[in-house]
Amino acid sequence: MEYVCKVGTATGEIVERRFTAADEAALRAELEQRGLYLFHIKRGLSLGELRLRRRRIPNTLLIIFGQELAALLKAGLPLLQSLDVMLERQRDAQFNRSLQAIREKVKSGIALSEAVRTEGELYPAMFAASLVAGERSGSLETVLRRFVSYMRLNQALRKKAIAASIYPLVLMVVMVIMIAVLMVFVIPRFEEFFSGLDVELPLLTRALIFLARGIVDNLWFIVPLLVAIPLLIVAFLRREGSGVLVDGALLRLPYIGGLMRMYATSQLTRTLATLLQGGLPLLNALEVAAASIGNRALAAAVGRATSPIREGRSLTQALESTGMVENLTLEMVKVGEQTGALGDMLNAIAEFYDEEMDTRLQTVLSLVEPLMLVCMAVLIATMLLAFYLPLFESISAIQQKVAH
Repeated sequence: MEYVCKVGTATGEIVERRFTAADEAALRAELEQRGLYLFHIKRGLSLGELRLRRRRIPNTLLIIFGQELAALLKAGLPLLQSLDVMLERQRDAQFNRSLQAIREKVKSGIALSEAVRTEGELYPAMFAASLVAGERSGSLETVLRRFVSYMRLNQALRKKAIAASIYPLVLMVVMVIMIAVLMVFVIPRFEEFFSGLDVELPLLTRALIFLARGIVDNLWFIVPLLVAIPLLIVAFLRREGSGVLVDGALLRLPYIGGLMRMYATSQLTRTLATLLQGGLPLLNALEVAAASIGNRALAAAVGRATSPIREGRSLTQALESTGMVENLTLEMVKVGEQTGALGDMLNAIAEFYDEEMDTRLQTVLSLVEPLMLVCMAVLIATMLLAFYLPLFESISAIQQKVAH
């Protein structure tokens, strides 16, 4: 969720900024960790709710930026000079303006991570957290390369999921359009034609005509309803906590919910591994990782898991307290903590779920595509049968009259 906060900085300045957090408690904890004093907080509108806000820097540009900045730092260029080189080559207007603002802040003595944070939601929280880890460990170039690798893996996974869903969606849209055209335009014409035939229409034909007539006669109601339904859904999703309820319900869906849980767990473990290997403390890494999860129900649950960490409990115990993390993940995290290789084990979890999800997606698609094609064939065959049955009966009646 997004919040608009009026905060006081360590220098005594009072500013208004936008923050994203799983809930208000998680946000207050994050602000406290940053050393910011909260004066006022209110719920903001997300990008999906209000398009007037600045768009985020595209992941592709951010990947190129991280890769080139890491190369310049490795070559021995100072940070400020590296930013100057990046500015000269940046053609995206919004990214250029943002880099100029970041460069000026770095020149004035502000850390790069804090300068990025002042740009609000233009950059993912993961980017600023990675920079903090790099600055604290003194290996900014290495951490930037880890961040680039993380972004590439996430982008590849997202593209694979989108590509896998395009064909079924296209089939569904085509099927809906085809049925709508037949019901609104084609069947009413056939009704006029059938009225001239001196035969009793079959039940299937009468049912289809009745349905088409009902749709045509009630278009004045159906069309506004189809427009109103998405608006009502958006209004519901704007309510506080509704997104968590919806995402929680999606996780409980058979089969599809399991895929969503795998994807969210992969996001969590990969983000956490990248931050921990970069040198960020577990508590801060878990807060950022929670905010990076796409499923809001799991994000809120993991956000609440920071409290057990503060009380001195292990990551395994904290994740187990959410009741939303699978036993396999908990067991592997436990092994990682006991062996001192938590980062490697978290990466192994993410890779395992990525492979499992890819296998399941292929299985689902291999079943969904032929099933949808069969459904389309059955619908078309049923409609054609309804159209031609009266013609066959009419021809049969004429032949009988001629025979007599």
